[in-house]
Amino acid sequence: MDSFDFSCIVGRVITGVQHIKPSQWSFTVQPSLGIGVECPWRILDAGRIAISSEDHLQQYGLPASIDAASIATNLLASRPVIRIEVRESTADLLLEFEGYLRLEVIPFSTGYESWNIFGPSGFHVVAQGGGQLCIRREPMT
Repeated sequence: MDSFDFSCIVGRVITGVQHIKPSQWSFTVQPSLGIGVECPWRILDAGRIAISSEDHLQQYGLPASIDAASIATNLLASRPVIRIEVRESTADLLLEFEGYLRLEVIPFSTGYESWNIFGPSGFHVVAQGGGQLCIRREPMT
């Protein structure tokens, strides 16, 4: 696997999570980074599942459907990333935040892209099917 130094995300804060139909998610990382996700994700709070992409729009007997994007934004918005890991063989993306929160992005496909991280300086990292990373470091024109 080609390597990329993901430490540029440490200290940053996710300021918003958005669901883009049908199955895309956007995590806005300040300043000037983004994480696009097209696979299941979940947020753990002190080791327990607090919310996941699978919960979005489910009602589970509640008065209203769950807005996973809003809940994820509320959980993550004020907490900086303290550690990031990308598992080499699977491209699982794991971000740990202050306050015992953890975002886990779990690729499930051998063929489809699962997530990508991009920034204004031109770097773009894509988790391809099967757990491979494709890393581009040149500015986009």
